[in-house]
Amino acid sequence: MSQSRTSAQRVPTHLNGRGWVQYTASEPPDTARPSRPASSQDNRTALCLWLPTFELRLELVRSPELDSTSVALLSEGEHTRRTIQQVSERAHEAGVRPGQRVSQAVSLCPALTLLEPDPAHYDAATDILLETLTEISPVLEPAGRGRVFLGMDGLDRLFGPPARQVERALASLFTIFPAPLVASVRAGMAPGRFGAWVAATSARPGAPVVVPDHELGSFLGRCPVRVLPVDPRMIERLERLGIDTLAALRELPEPSLVAQFGEAGRDAHTWASGRRIDPVRPWHKPRPLRASLAFANPVGLVDTLHGALDRLVERALTRPARRGRSVIGVRLGAHLEGGGSWVVETTLREPTSARERIAAPLRAKMAIAPPPKAVETLFFEITDFGAPSAQEQLFDRKEAGGRTESGSGPLQDDAPPSLRDAVKELKLRLGDSPLYRVVELDPWSRLPERRHALLRFDP
Repeated sequence: MSQSRTSAQRVPTHLNGRGWVQYTASEPPDTARPSRPASSQDNRTALCLWLPTFELRLELVRSPELDSTSVALLSEGEHTRRTIQQVSERAHEAGVRPGQRVSQAVSLCPALTLLEPDPAHYDAATDILLETLTEISPVLEPAGRGRVFLGMDGLDRLFGPPARQVERALASLFTIFPAPLVASVRAGMAPGRFGAWVAATSARPGAPVVVPDHELGSFLGRCPVRVLPVDPRMIERLERLGIDTLAALRELPEPSLVAQFGEAGRDAHTWASGRRIDPVRPWHKPRPLRASLAFANPVGLVDTLHGALDRLVERALTRPARRGRSVIGVRLGAHLEGGGSWVVETTLREPTSARERIAAPLRAKMAIAPPPKAVETLFFEITDFGAPSAQEQLFDRKEAGGRTESGSGPLQDDAPPSLRDAVKELKLRLGDSPLYRVVELDPWSRLPERRHALLRFDP
């Protein structure tokens, strides 16, 4: 019943005007990326478009008859002891919360309708969303499904003031999504991704929040400390000390915060004071290398799927587009019988181009979370590439036997640059060259020891 795919973690808090579960701003714009001072080339002004419960809303667009019922979307990447990922208004009123076990949710709401996730459908909708928004701004940075940052510097000449820019971005969404879905989008525009994200979380559907540069400090000062993208334990300690808002936090001396919380304390102080501006970075999604296999009859046997996976990996590795590069990231997915999809993906420990080393982690993930239904189409994608997997040859071979046209091996004076570099590296590591070359002395001698000799190879 489950599809496997990693999704962004969110913290549920309350319901919005239409009854959809909201989430706090404790999910940072991008905490994994180290920050750096904004330069003149960076997009300092950011627009955040955020659609809460994006996946559940897409499911309700496909099944509008469920809009007035208690609905919950199951989490992805799980097979046993399923949990809830997103819930509707009626389900929330009955006590169902994201993160609950299915058994607990059903006991609280017996009429609860459980929906299987369809990650392939969500990814396709996200791709269409990103492609449409590139017509507004070429600088675009996604931050999970249903949330995207746009760099808006220099667009006032095209679209007018900031309010008109936000309206233009929202209007472009009506060309791809139904009106009820677009009407639920939260929009926030402010300097930096953090400010835009906080503005979007404080906005209401149809009422974007635009924060000018000179008002960023006062706007952030009114926000609770829970909007900071830091460890939740740090938030709890601050609240125990009576520090509830960012204005109260920035009144504390920065050295004291560093002494208590380390570098996270310094980051929190710079965020609260508005001195840290995270610019929108241009994002490029590499086109994956894909191979697919359609079955004449839906397949549910694991051994058959393993064999199909091996064939798909071999087919993808032989594509000319790979150009000898090694593989780092891979994804395996399937379109299921009766609708729906299933996806697992992994990052390999080391770059490789060996079929078995690529297929083995996907088989392990398939064993943990197998396809919930029979598979109609199985597809394999290489999502990330590494360095070239084919090593440059040390010897410039002109014949298959490895010798030159004269029939002798490479001379020291004629050694190729690649071989010279290899010898230099060995001498640095070992102190002396461990390579020798074979020299013919008396090939017609009756004594084998006189036919050839070993000489140190040190070009």
